[in-house]
Amino acid sequence: MKAFITGGTGFIGSHLAEQLIHKHNAEVFTLVRDLKKPKWLKGLDVQPLNGDLYSLPDLPENLDYIFHLAGLTKAYKSADYYTVNQKGTASLFQSILDQNIKPKKVIYLSSMAAAGPSRQRKPVREDRSPSPVTIYGDSKLKGEYEVLKLKEELPLVIIRVGAVYGPRDRDFLKYLQVIKKRIFPVIGKKDRLLNLCYVKDLCQALILAAQTDQESGEIFHIAHPQPYSWNDIGKISGEIIGKKLITIKIPLPLVYMVAAASDLISLFTKKRSIINRQKYREFKQEGWLTDTHKAEKQLLFRPIFPLEEGLRETIYWYQEQGWL
Repeated sequence: MKAFITGGTGFIGSHLAEQLIHKHNAEVFTLVRDLKKPKWLKGLDVQPLNGDLYSLPDLPENLDYIFHLAGLTKAYKSADYYTVNQKGTASLFQSILDQNIKPKKVIYLSSMAAAGPSRQRKPVREDRSPSPVTIYGDSKLKGEYEVLKLKEELPLVIIRVGAVYGPRDRDFLKYLQVIKKRIFPVIGKKDRLLNLCYVKDLCQALILAAQTDQESGEIFHIAHPQPYSWNDIGKISGEIIGKKLITIKIPLPLVYMVAAASDLISLFTKKRSIINRQKYREFKQEGWLTDTHKAEKQLLFRPIFPLEEGLRETIYWYQEQGWL
């Protein structure tokens, strides 16, 4: 099996490379912008190809699968999201066609942010009209549209995933660092529910999508089917870390003020804070519930890691690395 991954040096991509190599004996090629910075691919038996979404190097012949995971999740300029997530995706797929690469399957990793939040606690299905509430979500949706333009020319699958957590992720780390200080932040009055996905379960779904026959252009929602609130996540994390937590209720207007201030600061620092007005739009939604029945039926996707096990493995890894 030969596989090519964009975004392979990142959190999700490096886990996917590991699974392909260790569980499927795959020959893995990765798109790397700086060959001197392999990041999480260091020590893995991968073949780096120097380039980016706008300057794709020559790909190896007889590629079986292409996994397009590269994307921008944080930016201080709105246009940057579209430059990478929409236009970069279009550029990559055009280059695949130009090189006359004919893989068995091309998998595009999108986001539940493209589908939009759930309403009235009803999990979002693939056939619901997308309603993104953030610029990031809109850019990922437009990336999907670029992919679907080519569904007659390439065998395509789109995977939408919600909040992904696991070892190597630095965004979820920030939440756990607050928990370690015994602070249990509860935002707003409503108990908002969401479906998370452990990174190893997501990689399993990506590989299943590659190896399972379905019509080109199919979209699948991936997550653990058990919904949780941030209250649940905080309590379980506190128990694993061994901290008795102090609950601090944070009203939504205060979150907005902090987010607005963070956006102002980022204009000068050129760095996007994890708390910003786009994230605020996600916080204030009723929930982010995901319907996974289609993936369960057609891909035979069954997540292995319940939240407590996934959190424990993640927290222990952070502690081993000295991050937590």
